[in-house]
Amino acid sequence: MGSKYILDLFLGILDHAEDVRIAAMDALMEIATRSPEPFTVSPISMLTPYMSDFTVASGYTPYMFRSLVQLGTPEAVQAAESALRRVARNEDFRKFLDILIEEGKSDVLGNMAGDNLSKQKTRLLRDALDTIEHYSSSNELS
Repeated sequence: MGSKYILDLFLGILDHAEDVRIAAMDALMEIATRSPEPFTVSPISMLTPYMSDFTVASGYTPYMFRSLVQLGTPEAVQAAESALRRVARNEDFRKFLDILIEEGKSDVLGNMAGDNLSKQKTRLLRDALDTIEHYSSSNELS
């Protein structure tokens, strides 16, 4: 079960409307009946479903992406890769690519080379990979 749904259920339990609280408790009881084994919820699994819910003007989505990349744990890197694959706006895709390059995590870009991307995103990815190659080759010459 996704942590987004668990969070929604807990928000339902905290709701002021009794019918919402009852519905949330009924849902939790149903989950407990069907799957009584424990499950893990992490801060990252709770953050990432909401990553694209912010306005462009807030600048929060690229901030969250950078935070995941900087954190660098396997879960954070996987969440960043997933966000990069799911991002809708080409401008955000470009910002994510720039963040990966700035943070020295260009290996993530290589993992995307075989992905089925739009023409614009394919071009942006190719440009980013060319930039990395250019910096690599100029550093080798130095």
